[in-house]
Amino acid sequence: MSKDIYTSIGEIIDFEVHLLEGEALSASMEIKVNDEYVIFGGQNLFSSIPNSGVDLVGHFIQRCFQVSAVDKTRDLEGHLLKVAIEGDFIIGIASLVNDDFFYPAQEFPKLSAIR
Repeated sequence: MSKDIYTSIGEIIDFEVHLLEGEALSASMEIKVNDEYVIFGGQNLFSSIPNSGVDLVGHFIQRCFQVSAVDKTRDLEGHLLKVAIEGDFIIGIASLVNDDFFYPAQEFPKLSAIR
């Protein structure tokens, strides 16, 4: 990991699932860190076509739920979590109660080439 990564506290503002070009899906969280709103995930980081191999979207949603300890998207709003920030990007999230970070670029090997 880079020396330019720092950890802060963020508040989940919104969680969205995106349909891309009528067939691929992506998902993202809007997280407020200090006074800035930053997107975690999304189409610039990953997408997958349902039922066609690796389900990156499903894994992203599952890990976001696990980190936040919720089972519905509506329960994500207002949830506080730790965020790992590199430059202008949130690269990982973790619960406030532990340091088990979810780093999509590490968990999804194909993402490293995209980013």
